[in-house]
Amino acid sequence: QDKTDQEDVMPKDLCGDWIEMREEGIGDCTVLRHPDSPAVTPSRMPRRRLCLHQDGAVELHTGDAADRLACDARGQWRRDGDQLHLTLPGWDGDYDIDALEDDLLIITRH
Repeated sequence: QDKTDQEDVMPKDLCGDWIEMREEGIGDCTVLRHPDSPAVTPSRMPRRRLCLHQDGAVELHTGDAADRLACDARGQWRRDGDQLHLTLPGWDGDYDIDALEDDLLIITRH
């Protein structure tokens, strides 16, 4: 497998907004999708959103009943191969990156 094929399977860029899809997660597996994904449907429960910035900063945003976002916490993130390391209240820890596609990120906590 050449380098291009490997990047297609596991793109380097995790930066951006990722919305937690609680209804798709199972156990320690967390499913996140980009906000513009057609799979992101209205939810009665406010969804948590991870904002991974290119400089290594991460923010946790939570929506309210009027869909306004508020920043609940700030921290740091880094990627090491197929591992995502988060230093963020409520999300602290190491995660395996199980899937990373255009609008889908699946991570499992160690």
